Amino acid sequence: MEHPKSSEVETSRMRLGGMLLFLASFMLWLYRHDLHPVNYIFVVLLMFRAVEYAVSKTSLFVKKADDLESPSIARRAKIYSSVVALLLTIVLVSAIMFLQFSQQVGGEPGSYDSKNYYDGAFHNLEESGTGTGSFLETSLGYLTDDGSRYPSSVLPSIEFAPMNLTEGQLSITWFGHSSILVQTDNVSLLFDPVFGEDNTDPLFFGPSPFEYEHTYELEDLPPIDYVFISHDHYDHLDMDAVKYLSSSQYVVPLGVKAHAVEWGIPSSNVHEFDWYEEANMSEDMSVVFTPSQHFSGRGINQDNTLWGSWAVYLNEHALYFSGDGGYSSEFSEIGEKYGPFDIAFIEAGQYDEAWADVHMFPEQTVQAALDLRAKSLLPIHNTKFVLALHGWDEPLEDVTVEGQRRNVNVTTPMLGETFLLDENMPHDTWWRNVSIYEPPMLKTNSLVGVIMYASMFVSAIMIRLGSKEPRVKLQQKYED
Repeated sequence: MEHPKSSEVETSRMRLGGMLLFLASFMLWLYRHDLHPVNYIFVVLLMFRAVEYAVSKTSLFVKKADDLESPSIARRAKIYSSVVALLLTIVLVSAIMFLQFSQQVGGEPGSYDSKNYYDGAFHNLEESGTGTGSFLETSLGYLTDDGSRYPSSVLPSIEFAPMNLTEGQLSITWFGHSSILVQTDNVSLLFDPVFGEDNTDPLFFGPSPFEYEHTYELEDLPPIDYVFISHDHYDHLDMDAVKYLSSSQYVVPLGVKAHAVEWGIPSSNVHEFDWYEEANMSEDMSVVFTPSQHFSGRGINQDNTLWGSWAVYLNEHALYFSGDGGYSSEFSEIGEKYGPFDIAFIEAGQYDEAWADVHMFPEQTVQAALDLRAKSLLPIHNTKFVLALHGWDEPLEDVTVEGQRRNVNVTTPMLGETFLLDENMPHDTWWRNVSIYEPPMLKTNSLVGVIMYASMFVSAIMIRLGSKEPRVKLQQKYED
């Protein structure tokens, strides 16, 4: 007759094998239904289980001998809570260390004699909430991924090459996201320069940039006379770029000067502006800092620096740079006061219903161009990072279609492409030529699906059989 212990081991192994088979099959099911981000949660839970198992073999929290062989629920709860507390402590200490010692956070802005600054922070002209969507709904949206948020291949781009300009000409280059280079024959302007691979996040949690056919480095740029900053978020204010462009003049919102000075820029080279403040920067250029509906902050203290947009008048050209912001009636005000503009670089990307008040949707981008009385619109804040749930090419496509519908001239240069304002403006729908995402075989193959469901069925039987007590053990219990 089979030994009871041997039978118990076999049934225990069968149950464990069935559970592992079911977990693998279920994770495959999630993957095939575009829910594979949920698998990361399972991986984390398995890691916790492995740590709990390892700790349970030690004498930690042991009150009786049985707890070593078969840990009680109370002991397991203590182990799990201790592991979670340790991880939270590590995260908290890391965050405090970063905020206290990392240069990335920047300087400490002060208080300002501005009607836009009160209660220790800057405020929007129009009260902004959290949008019409639910943050919970949006958070759950990150648990799905159909492959559309990232390009399925290396993005086509053009190697940067500055033009030889004559008097009166103005060239424009877009490097992805919100980084724009403007040049004339005697001056160069750079807006929200973010270059490099890992400068968009405080630690290592931020998004990685898309892969371009040609990379763009600060060393590739011509000497920059003026650097314009819209606000101090990490995807618009890059510490390394500021340090590299240390000889440039900086044109920034109130409070951002503290960051620039902290990073080594001479105070005399930084010019701060409040909303609707105007200045002549040179004989050829004047600027106005105009409002936007957004927020700011690089550390714990939010909205301690101002945010906004720029109206720039360079020689005979009028330019508008939106920075980040939701749609508001202020666009009409800016258009009436300072328009029309020859070209407007307006945010179009990283939008969601949950934060609709501080980021525009494509149709709002086109409406903003109309409000500003812009002759041309170049949609920015896209094609470099995943910061929202929409497809990577959706902003460019939707703005282009909406622009055609409403008779707005939408210019869409390729990444790194330099073109002349009002001369042969690019309108190539280059993103449509990027290869379409094709799901891998594991997602689409019907045989894989059959095997998956068969494995679930087999695993259920294994778990059921493994959960039954051995017949000998049952007999002993009956006799007792």
